Amino acid sequence: MPVSSRALVELVLLGPTNDRRQLQDSPILGDVWIAYAMKPAEPHDLLITPHKEHGAGRVALRIAKRLNNFSVRREGAQGSEIAYLQGLVAAKLYFGELLRVVVPMTQWWKERKVEEALQTYSDGKRLKERIAALIKWTKAKNEDAQLEAAKGFAEFSALDRYASLAAVILWASTKKNRRSVVGAGDALAASKGPNEIVQSFLKTLDIIRIDSDSNKSEVPSQIWQISLNRRAMPALGRSVPAVKGDAARTLFRVKCDTIRWAVLDSGIEGSHPAFMIDEKNSRVVKAFDFRNIRDLLTAIEMKPQSFRELLEGLGENAGKKVSLKEATRIQKALVEDAENDRPIHWELLENYISVDPKTAKPESGHGTHVAGIIGAAAKEGSEFADGMCPDIRLYDFRVLGKSVPDTEFAIIAALQFLRYLNERHTYQTIHGANLSLSIPHDVRNFACGRTPICNESERLVESGVVVVAAAGNLGYQRFETKDGSYEGYTAFSITDPGNADGVITVGATHRYRPHTYGVSFFSSRGPTGDGRLKPDLVAPGERIESCLLDKSWGELDGTSMAAPHVSGAAAMLMARYDELIGEPQRIKQILCESATDLGRERSFQGHGMLDVLRAFQSI
Repeated sequence: MPVSSRALVELVLLGPTNDRRQLQDSPILGDVWIAYAMKPAEPHDLLITPHKEHGAGRVALRIAKRLNNFSVRREGAQGSEIAYLQGLVAAKLYFGELLRVVVPMTQWWKERKVEEALQTYSDGKRLKERIAALIKWTKAKNEDAQLEAAKGFAEFSALDRYASLAAVILWASTKKNRRSVVGAGDALAASKGPNEIVQSFLKTLDIIRIDSDSNKSEVPSQIWQISLNRRAMPALGRSVPAVKGDAARTLFRVKCDTIRWAVLDSGIEGSHPAFMIDEKNSRVVKAFDFRNIRDLLTAIEMKPQSFRELLEGLGENAGKKVSLKEATRIQKALVEDAENDRPIHWELLENYISVDPKTAKPESGHGTHVAGIIGAAAKEGSEFADGMCPDIRLYDFRVLGKSVPDTEFAIIAALQFLRYLNERHTYQTIHGANLSLSIPHDVRNFACGRTPICNESERLVESGVVVVAAAGNLGYQRFETKDGSYEGYTAFSITDPGNADGVITVGATHRYRPHTYGVSFFSSRGPTGDGRLKPDLVAPGERIESCLLDKSWGELDGTSMAAPHVSGAAAMLMARYDELIGEPQRIKQILCESATDLGRERSFQGHGMLDVLRAFQSI
């Protein structure tokens, strides 16, 4: 029967279906194993979390140095795209590089019990038995035979699971196999026995021991864990009156022209008439393109000439000449920051991530639509209506594109840069951030709400910024079972960064008949995986009219459209009551406690539907 590489990884990591536990305690998280198992011969983009006592910059430099010293890659470390942020390192590595370079730098590898246990594999006997069990499972001709073969996995120790899975993927990644098979499961099913697989892994263990002997002076336990650099996806006028935004604006005479809101999305068309103050000035104050931030931060491993050429093509500097002296100065500063565990000097890079909000056209209209819900100002005589705050100022953070393989890293970089913008002044430059994007949470990897992007969102909230996120659009899905496929509603489907506790997580409802239609069928349901109430509330997210590219207007659906209604409400509260500026938890409490109960399950609706007028009246 066909062999799924994902099923193979889940069997090894979690055990048989009747004994599902996390039995593999290595620092390589589940999504990483699955990615390499499905495409073992390809490099994968990883997020590496340093141990708490080690700075990300130094760890990034150490990984780059080890790659070069060990000649793991023919051209050295070039192509690994090593970059770092505060508390995080990104690197694109082949599986062999992960095993030989990164894993030996982890706290787990340095533990005495792991080192001692690995010696039991030196004769190959124990590992052959484990690999033979895996081969038997992959060659099973029917489901009953697979279930019978799976019983043998109960005897696997945690290290057995690491060693056997690593051995299979490493073998599947060799030149002999990479052309004939797609995944590790197929490779194993086609194998002639465990001998070749075991010998490949033992050879790598020997190389690691030699590397360790030659680097005894190296600081131990530099890395805590390794996860995938996950991809984000967009979480795709009568809605403003539905949440009573127009009524609150009129009755309380709310002016939002002093409030600034960041939109982390695909970009805002700043020249759209709905954002223009006059013929020259746009309410989109600044735009920053983070889709190339990974390239900029790989300066620690680039040649000065290559770095100079990169700078000449980015941001406001695109098309302008950059002297080799200036490029060398910036590169030297970035490397020194890394070596001395200092945060990135964003002022060095700001010119190369800044773009003109009026002339730099986004690749997608998603961000423009989201921004329009927050702050579109319809022109007199127009058939379209105003957004929530038609005079608000917007900051455009471009983190989503048609093809951005390292989106999570880009979003985290944008969140850290946003904090930098606020911290460089005595006043708050940006008051809130809207993230109408969605990254599914994999329960194998992190505690719910504790992924890298959730942690960074929490830090932003703690710094005084309101963070609003879409709940996600995974509320109704198609499922595949042994009896066929069926469609149904899904619980525990809130996505990141909506799983973060301090974030205001927004589900979707009908744009003007919420009591009739309730929560939108596509809106992700709570609670979170660890039992917290999410979403926090719901807002209109079906057929919402707003701005699109080329100065047009149109309708889109999704929790992406619900979240900016809440961003607008939070901005209005701060505009009317300036003592709420810098108090995101208080604003969240006001919006949740004043929401209108739609009579639906709390796991569907949270506290209910956004009610801006009631929020104002409650203060």
